[in-house]
Amino acid sequence: MTRSRPSDHRSLLALSLVLGACGGSSGFHPPVAYTAAQLNGGASPGMPEEDPGSPAPVARPTYPAPVDAPAAPRMASVRVIHASPDRAAASVDLYVDELPTPIATAVAYRSIVGAVEAPAGEHAIHVRPAGAAVTVAPAFTGRTPALEADHRYTVIAHGLVGGAAPHALALAADADSTAAPDEGTAHVRFFHAIVGLGAVDLCRPATPARAAAAGQPARPAAPAAAVVENVGYGAFASGPSGHYLPVPAGAALTLQIRAHAARACTGALRGTVTLTPADRSVVTAVAVGRATAPMSPRALLLCSDGTYDGAPSCTPAAIR
Repeated sequence: MTRSRPSDHRSLLALSLVLGACGGSSGFHPPVAYTAAQLNGGASPGMPEEDPGSPAPVARPTYPAPVDAPAAPRMASVRVIHASPDRAAASVDLYVDELPTPIATAVAYRSIVGAVEAPAGEHAIHVRPAGAAVTVAPAFTGRTPALEADHRYTVIAHGLVGGAAPHALALAADADSTAAPDEGTAHVRFFHAIVGLGAVDLCRPATPARAAAAGQPARPAAPAAAVVENVGYGAFASGPSGHYLPVPAGAALTLQIRAHAARACTGALRGTVTLTPADRSVVTAVAVGRATAPMSPRALLLCSDGTYDGAPSCTPAAIR
């Protein structure tokens, strides 16, 4: 029998220790390998396939996408001119759509209200006698055209309550101009609201001939000249560039209101008015009253389109 040497025992012990360290009973796991994407993204690291004890990946929580708050509606700016000479509408309250409170109260004839902010789109304007409850049926309801956001509008209430066409109470609306006139000129927008008067021409008066005098040359006679022709009742005058007409500024401008005729400015004279527009001003001029002057004096309401801050106002110029 051969005896083992001490060195042989030591060799077997070392081999058993090595094998034991590699076994599955010791709880030792191979090193974990992380990738750059896992380190940056927070994912669980990959584990060798042969290791059944690898921890399961942990799911990251998910959150709903943020919901944006609804955007505020874009608004238009509206002002209203009371141009009805009807005594039944001498003072009124104005309501918009189904709002329970008026946007303006005790609005008098020949006055202006505004500017009121309203969402883009069409709107109903209800007219009630001043002081009437909201439950009282409106004396009149009219609709605006589709208002565009970030635009300014003028609405003119004209005609008679219960009147016959074309002089029944109605609304007329137009977008205001924001273009600045050239130096030495003004832009004027005319509206015809004289009840009982048909289409008219606006004319510069004829000038007589003038003989030569000291320091002044002779001047031939000149017939009346049309500023704008055929302005119907309840309508804005229209020129080559739209409803605004360029006129000389800074000096008195006399205009005749004549019944429209086939040859402009030859119809019957219905009245004369003088205005002095400021340099580079923008004005809405509304002719109001009745054709029979004693019943309601006629006037040209001159309302500045450039003033939207503070209380707006219109200045009347008498039509004689």
